[in-house]
Amino acid sequence: MAVNFLNNVDLNQNQLLKASVENLATDPASGVLGQIIYNTTSSILKVCTTASPTSAVYTAVGDTYGSWVLDADGNGATANITSGATADFVGGLKITTNSTAGGVLNIVHDLLTRSDSTSSASPAAGATFAAVTSVTSDTTGHISAINVETITLPPDTNTNTLYALDKAAGSADLILSADGTTQDTISFVGTASEIEIDKATADEYTFGFPAAGVVLPDGSTATTQASGDNSTKVATTAFVQASVTGLLEFKGGFNANTGAIVGGGNLTTGGTRVAVAVGDYYVVTVDGNFFGNTATPLTVGDSVIVQTAAAAGASVEGDFIVVQSDTDLATASTVGLGNVVPGASATITAPYTTGTATIDVVDSTASQKGAVIVAASSDSNLSGIDISYTSGTAKVGLDIHGLTGDDASSEAPSTYELPMYDIGNAENFKVTIAQLNSVVSGANSKTGTITAGNLSGTVTHAFGINTLVQTIDSSGNTVFCDISRTATTSVATIASVEATDITILVQKIG
Repeated sequence: MAVNFLNNVDLNQNQLLKASVENLATDPASGVLGQIIYNTTSSILKVCTTASPTSAVYTAVGDTYGSWVLDADGNGATANITSGATADFVGGLKITTNSTAGGVLNIVHDLLTRSDSTSSASPAAGATFAAVTSVTSDTTGHISAINVETITLPPDTNTNTLYALDKAAGSADLILSADGTTQDTISFVGTASEIEIDKATADEYTFGFPAAGVVLPDGSTATTQASGDNSTKVATTAFVQASVTGLLEFKGGFNANTGAIVGGGNLTTGGTRVAVAVGDYYVVTVDGNFFGNTATPLTVGDSVIVQTAAAAGASVEGDFIVVQSDTDLATASTVGLGNVVPGASATITAPYTTGTATIDVVDSTASQKGAVIVAASSDSNLSGIDISYTSGTAKVGLDIHGLTGDDASSEAPSTYELPMYDIGNAENFKVTIAQLNSVVSGANSKTGTITAGNLSGTVTHAFGINTLVQTIDSSGNTVFCDISRTATTSVATIASVEATDITILVQKIG
């Protein structure tokens, strides 16, 4: 369906590009002066010269034709081609003419029909053959001459000698020969218990380990595998050492107060204290402060494990890991045996029966902490929260469906408020419907201006390429501009400057 313009279209002297006039098989009965049609039956462009709603007259555009003169190469043999007459263009030597629909004359140079023959030759060194070295043509592209030269190939100067490598079955020797004459011999010899050579097959050696096994020379090295590797790979000395390092080894009991080791030696006191290795394990037999440090009291049953090796007389407390049995009485800073008693505020009771303390929480009051029951509010300004208990657990949720609907007859929507969370400031706040609408509107539409005296204006946004762009003048009337879009911009362009501003309206779609 065509777009109807109910007013004149002023192009302001701009070009109308790639336009087409109305195509009709017959001239219409109605028309206004200057109305243009193209009669597809007669293939004539016509203009209305007599306006009428029922009997308009359409005349061929430029219908003042008289005649034109046909001349050939200026030889004087001319002919007048009058209106309605036919000019026939006839081809000649190697030239053919034809016409197509729409009045197109084609003048064609006839194609050349050529019969080619093929031949082959394999000249030897020093032989000759003929070759075309140049082609001469006239200014119209026709070949007028060719040049044929005799080419002589150079003589054969190859003096290379053919060499061969041979090996007899069962032989360890590799023989270099030149044209069948032995030049040199290379022998391959294995090493007992290390490398074995199988030479039974002609032209082939097989290198491998002896079937009886390999004896590596003293001092041989190998790749150390990753710790924990349990494959069948050969283990190096380094692998074994790393595997046994860090294993616990019980060394005996000791007096935590004096450091004396049961069976002799001292673990913590004096310059003669024993050397320690990673994994050494000692158990406390007498209470005391480890290394004399009151912050590390040890009781019978506690143990220490060496985590850092130290030479004799050089060990320190930090070289050990302390493993306490936690069987002593608990303090505010020490885990141990303890007792449960009610608090002074009497908010918790703890009566004992046959060694078992039963702890109960009393109900809370305005002045006393205790048990609290959470219940949903029935107050209108606090409604909307639902609370349910299952197996002693209270579930608290927002009950929107349970609220009474509002028909908005008594309050304006601008008075409605919604809860919001500000990620940037990590805080809760409220927002009205009017405020939210303003934010949403600003996030989906933008405006810009083609300032009077300028040819373009740009609106920067983040809407993507799917945007609706309109342009209006200072009176609010729609005007049509050239619009280009990217994901972040909408650019409106005009061909000539205007005396007033043009407003650009951009709306996000989708």
